[in-house]
Amino acid sequence: MKVIFNNEKLQTLYEGTFKGKPTFAKPIIEKFIERIETMANVTSSIELLKFRSLNFEALKGKLKGFYSIRVNKQYRILFRIEADEILIEEIVIIEELSKHYE
Repeated sequence: MKVIFNNEKLQTLYEGTFKGKPTFAKPIIEKFIERIETMANVTSSIELLKFRSLNFEALKGKLKGFYSIRVNKQYRILFRIEADEILIEEIVIIEELSKHYE
């Protein structure tokens, strides 16, 4: 899948170009990067279901239309999925890295 960021801070964390003190601890950042790489290396969101540790799910309520995967028990990555019909691929748009129950 193609991964793009709708959050500049998270993009700089992923790219390793973040300036200043990061908001997240180093293990969280490392796992975040690993999860983004996982999403970038699958061909569709259906393949994310194969990775049970991701807890890939469609969200409900006020977050309807968003999906999430787990970084760890406390943090998750929120994203949207769009289809690029010209390229016939899904595009993951990273929105947020947040604590699970906030």
